[in-house]
Parts: sequence; structure tokens; C-alpha cells
Amino acid sequence: MKLFLKRDTSADNGCFTVFDETGEEKYRVLALPSKLIAKQRFTVTDTSGAVAARIRRLPIVGTRTYVLKFGGRHVTFVMFSAAAGGHSYFYGSNWCVSGEIYTGNFSIIDVDKTLILEHRKHAAYRELLIPNRENELFCVAASVCANLINTVESPALQAV
Repeated sequence: MKLFLKRDTSADNGCFTVFDETGEEKYRVLALPSKLIAKQRFTVTDTSGAVAARIRRLPIVGTRTYVLKFGGRHVTFVMFSAAAGGHSYFYGSNWCVSGEIYTGNFSIIDVDKTLILEHRKHAAYRELLIPNRENELFCVAASVCANLINTVESPALQAV
């Protein structure tokens, strides 16, 4: 199955919108308000507005650590920069990232080399190729975390 992740630039608290191949909206990713910039929380909702997954960023210095909760599962996703490039790890599953997550072109594979997610960066959207439907929510949540890397995290005033 192929999904498309697009940045939501509307005025509400939406961050991303996920579409299927027919152009139908499948999920919306909403930022939950927080008084602390370091404590970010997001929900992935389906078309009826029901929460399908939750994402929480943990404020651990030097890393981007996210806790993903979906379908009764709990996975921690850690990304950090090093001199040789970015490194990513999953805790709570035996999957790993292949490719460079910071460029937006990467794959998530299982230890037996089966493909879980292929994530490709395009100019206006991200393409998610998900071979197994049961991994759909995980793949959407992990893609949201990877695409939060290049977003503005601190509010700033802009002169008009």
C-alpha cells in the first residue's frame, strides 16, 4: 500500500495530513498544545476523528526521542546526529533504519531483511510504501517523527 504524507499549513493545530493513492484523506496528525516547547505531543486521528496513535517527544539532550503508542503497542524511537551522519534506533521492536533518515530517503527493515517501510522524499510530500497493512500506524507515526526533524520548534516573532 502506498500513502502520502503532506505538511498541513492550515491555521489550526494540524501538522501533517496522510492521503492514500486515490487522494482520500486517511489520517491527520495534530499537535497538542503544551506550555513547554521541549515537551511535544501529537495525535494521529483517523477520518472519524478517533485517536489511532499517540506520539510524545521526550526532552533528552542530544537526541530526538519519541514514544509511539498505537494499537496496544509501545515503541521508543531515538535519533541522534554523529560525525558519520545520523543514527536511529527502535526500542520495543527489532526493526532498524537503513539509509539516511535526515535526508528523508530511508527504509525500515526487520532483522530478517523484510521491508516494513520505504520512505521517499519528494518536493511537496513524502511517499510511504508499506507492504504490510498491519504496520500502517507504526509507519505513519515513525514517518511523522522523521519529518519533524526539519520543522521549527521554537516560536519566533516575524516583522511584517
